[in-house]
Amino acid sequence: MIKKIVLTAAVAAFAVSFAPTVSFAKKMHKHHAHKCTPGHMMTGKADKMGWAPVMGCGADGKMYNMVMRCYSASGMCPKG
Repeated sequence: MIKKIVLTAAVAAFAVSFAPTVSFAKKMHKHHAHKCTPGHMMTGKADKMGWAPVMGCGADGKMYNMVMRCYSASGMCPKG
């Protein structure tokens, strides 16, 4: 019985040793969060009158402000 418990603990310790750490997972999530695909659009925070700036993803993978604005109360604005 004791051999089974020791063996189970050893297998569990071995499996946990290969699990990624929380800090590593946060770094990977943060790294992937900045990428965007060309053509992707999102709106920023709306002003007092309900108009929100629209940002679009460029070919280089960065978000740029666009000339157009969207009326957020219409419900037709692109979500991020």
